[in-house]
Amino acid sequence: MTAYRKISLTMLTVFILVYLLGAVFYIGQARHDVQRELIGVHGLADSLGSPGNLPASVVENMRHMRPLAGTASAAKAGDSVPSWFSSMIAGNVSFAPVNGWRIDPSDEAEEIWEGFLLISFSYAVGMVLCFAALYGSVRQGLRPLESLASGLEAVAGGKLTSRLPRQDIRELDALAGRFNTMAVALENEQKTVSLLLNELLQLQDRERSHIARVLHDDLGQYLTGIRAQARSWVYDPELDEQHKQQARDMAGHCETLQQHFRHLLQDLHPLVMEQLGLGSAIRHLTEQWQQLSGLDCRLDMDDRLPQLTDEQQTHLYRFLQEALNNISRHARASCATLAVAGNTQGLRVEIRDDGEGNDNLPEKAGLGLRSMRERARCLGGKVQFFSKAGEGTCICLAVPLPNSGSGSGGAL
Repeated sequence: MTAYRKISLTMLTVFILVYLLGAVFYIGQARHDVQRELIGVHGLADSLGSPGNLPASVVENMRHMRPLAGTASAAKAGDSVPSWFSSMIAGNVSFAPVNGWRIDPSDEAEEIWEGFLLISFSYAVGMVLCFAALYGSVRQGLRPLESLASGLEAVAGGKLTSRLPRQDIRELDALAGRFNTMAVALENEQKTVSLLLNELLQLQDRERSHIARVLHDDLGQYLTGIRAQARSWVYDPELDEQHKQQARDMAGHCETLQQHFRHLLQDLHPLVMEQLGLGSAIRHLTEQWQQLSGLDCRLDMDDRLPQLTDEQQTHLYRFLQEALNNISRHARASCATLAVAGNTQGLRVEIRDDGEGNDNLPEKAGLGLRSMRERARCLGGKVQFFSKAGEGTCICLAVPLPNSGSGSGGAL
């Protein structure tokens, strides 16, 4: 039930009770006045004598007294007053005829009925005006609350820049001020958290890059040396066949270890992106993902992509890496499609799979999805997740780049 309807029902109940109580008091007082008036008229009839002794004009203009001979015409004089009202006004009071006069309260009842109608009409007009004023006041009072509800809805949707305007009513203005203070605090807190998360992601990427370089420059070289030494033992004439076979096995183990080592380095830091650009890194990522997951991945990518900073390229690469890893781990899919399109206005990425899907994917977001959302925020873009049970999942990333042009071939 709306606030206006609830207040209106309460006011209507009060108005009806007041009207009924006023009607009871009005009729009670009118009944008392009629009885007192009739007593006076009875005394007047006793002192006037018979109607036949008075002029006809005087008899016709007499109030509350009727000649007994004109009873039928006199009864018609009070037909405009409801009988139930007349009985309430006159009550059970009756007077015997006096000197040929009949005491008739119809004139007094008609006056009281007209007054009752006038008061009732005035009361109805006043009630209508009160309800109109109530409607205007409630609407004016609810408008700031509707604005507050819209502001809260915007804040719940992530729009922490929402602010409420100043209000004419002091209490509502104080409420709007507290809302604005809360929104400012939340916005500042979100900026702080976002800054910390961004710095954490950058630190994580730098640590990965550092570990990858150490593994590549130190351990990788040692592993290459061990493999070369084992290969040289195969051709050593002083070794028997058993030792040569052990050398071949060692070289094979070193080669297998180097393959896993390269996958680990690529996962830690895509060196190919530094050497050949973002496009080549994305192609290498899909190829490596197919090898490791055993799933098919169809890549549809523009030949020329918008120019991105090194930080943006890293965030985009990690975003795609996390999306593909989620497909291989959780989607139970047989294939995936990766589309990357760019123009002068920005970059659009779409990742689809034919897996089992999930109707409650946004609500069941794990660390991977939260990481993707944060990567999208760091890119200044927006990510959306569409998933339905039995129909797979689609992830759409839109990164607006209004000030960027098309990148050169070296950016791929």
